[in-house]
Amino acid sequence: MHADLDRLIRLQSLETAAELARRAIVDEPTRHQQLDARLAAVQAALDHERQRLVANQAARREIDKVLTMHQDRLSKYKDQLMAVKTNREYQAMQKELETAQHEIQVFEDRMLERMIEFDEVSAQVKRAEQAFANERTTVDEERRQLASRVAEAASSLDVIAVDRAALASQFPPALLATFERLVKHRGSSAVVEVRDGRCTACQVRVRPQVFNELRRHEIVFQCESCLRILFHAGPVTLPPVEGM
Repeated sequence: MHADLDRLIRLQSLETAAELARRAIVDEPTRHQQLDARLAAVQAALDHERQRLVANQAARREIDKVLTMHQDRLSKYKDQLMAVKTNREYQAMQKELETAQHEIQVFEDRMLERMIEFDEVSAQVKRAEQAFANERTTVDEERRQLASRVAEAASSLDVIAVDRAALASQFPPALLATFERLVKHRGSSAVVEVRDGRCTACQVRVRPQVFNELRRHEIVFQCESCLRILFHAGPVTLPPVEGM
């Protein structure tokens, strides 16, 4: 392989690794925000179920208050019934008793509904609490892994910088300047593969003669469209031996 091309490919590999490391560091705050949002969503679901439980308890207290009032009224009517003297008064009191008993039945039914709902919501709260505990454990572990990856990325940048400087010192100044210019204007992809006769970055076809030379790894060639440096990733194709 052409010596400069080999060094360019290795330099591109270092540049790609450095870009990934830098991205890991830059993306850390966003990743933490995503983890915060996940935990907040599960917390909100738990809070919602707890609020339903509180609302149920408040409704039961209100029903119990009204139920007690109707029961007291019924007890009062029963006492008054013993004191009536005329049939007309008796019939009127019976009607009041029936109304009170009906109201008691209505609120007893409502209380039963709320008690059933309480059991269901209590079970929902327990499930939501478990879901929150599980998610918090998962998020804590992901935060630990994220911190580890960021630390590794920062450490790798130091190593890459040393390796890159050593490799860059082996380049002709003009070729290194070309590479640096491409990195600046094309992101981290200054050196790309040519595949099936096309530049994999811009998909423009290279001339057949150039492609054959790239397959033999004989030249350092820039794409005529995007100007990236091209290489062929397959095995070296040696030219035929004369007379064979």
